[in-house]
Amino acid sequence: MVTVQGEDTDAYIRSLEMMRRCLTSAGFVASPLSVDNYARVWARDGVITGLAALASGDRELIEGLKQTLDTLGEHQGPHGEIPSNVAIDGSSVSYGQLVGRVDALLWFVIGACAYLHCTNDVRWKAEVLPRVERALFLASCWEYNNRGLMYTPLAGNWADEYIQQGYVLSDQLLYLLALRSAAAIYADQAWQQKAERLRQMLVINYWPTAAFEGHALVYHPHAYHRQLQEGETIYWLPAFSPSGYTQYFDGLAHALALLTGLGDTAQREQAEQHVLSLERLIGSTLLPAFWPVIQPGDAGWSELEANHLYGAMKNQPYCYHNGGLWPVLTGLYALGLAQNGQLERAKNLLVAINVANASPGEDRAWEFAEYHHGQTHLPMGTRNLAWSAAAGVLAHQAVWRGKNPIAI
Repeated sequence: MVTVQGEDTDAYIRSLEMMRRCLTSAGFVASPLSVDNYARVWARDGVITGLAALASGDRELIEGLKQTLDTLGEHQGPHGEIPSNVAIDGSSVSYGQLVGRVDALLWFVIGACAYLHCTNDVRWKAEVLPRVERALFLASCWEYNNRGLMYTPLAGNWADEYIQQGYVLSDQLLYLLALRSAAAIYADQAWQQKAERLRQMLVINYWPTAAFEGHALVYHPHAYHRQLQEGETIYWLPAFSPSGYTQYFDGLAHALALLTGLGDTAQREQAEQHVLSLERLIGSTLLPAFWPVIQPGDAGWSELEANHLYGAMKNQPYCYHNGGLWPVLTGLYALGLAQNGQLERAKNLLVAINVANASPGEDRAWEFAEYHHGQTHLPMGTRNLAWSAAAGVLAHQAVWRGKNPIAI
């Protein structure tokens, strides 16, 4: 086990510098590099980077979060949609390519409430409330059958080139965080009650147990029964749809499960044991987006192969969402571990994040790669990623200062 003897000040400073390089007059861009559409203000990237700014206490970076939220909010769609991304000059707005992005408006609400909790900006609190209300109203509209869970279409969240769809746990957990945060900031009992009911539904439906079979909150009784027949669940299941449950491991869902305190102590410990077993299998402490890897000829490969943008397929085996290892997911998971009192374990992840961010690219070290190959562990994807740097800042502040900007 790696033990950190003291703060890695150099890594922390470099991470803050990278975040500053991604700061523009319109807020945080995903990367300053003109690759695909990364040099734009993104909802999820910008808010996660902004959460790291809040944790850092840096006034310029905190103002960057507000600029990010203002840019996104100014382009809120007629139904409450928050853009997936916006050009720096506002000349182009995207709500998603093939489909809309469910997670964009949820990250917006989470970021807005975290900013308000940190700054107590009374004037902006009143100004942003209508945007928060419209965003949460639209989220409720995506509960198409009015039963409490949002339905995410294929390509409808951060895993836009993966094959995730249906009642996706990571999106439900973002919904839970958004409702809880808004309820706390605006003292809204209806949002709080909705959040509590959603929490109960997640506990029951994404970790099937015999004790809950037949419970009124079981969403898909037939699929639930079939899942119980297949054996004991040992981690949070990532999604289900009318055709049943999917079984792969979802890194973001497990990070968010820790951050929301989902489940009981035994479930959290069991899920953590599964994460540790993946680390031994993969040979890296970085969290994979999804596991196992989908290979040519496997079920799902043809669908994965068909769902991609910008020419080349990013989701080759061990790449991108298909078994790629992500510093940003590891940072969120470290934040959750620290929140649950597992500081030594969180320190191990902080070391892994810093080593990954320092990995040399084509020209120099400290490239802050988007992700790392799940087999070779080499840095891949776009370089100079704001949220890879943010991962180091979030984990650093959680480990050494006990700060968690999501805890409201």
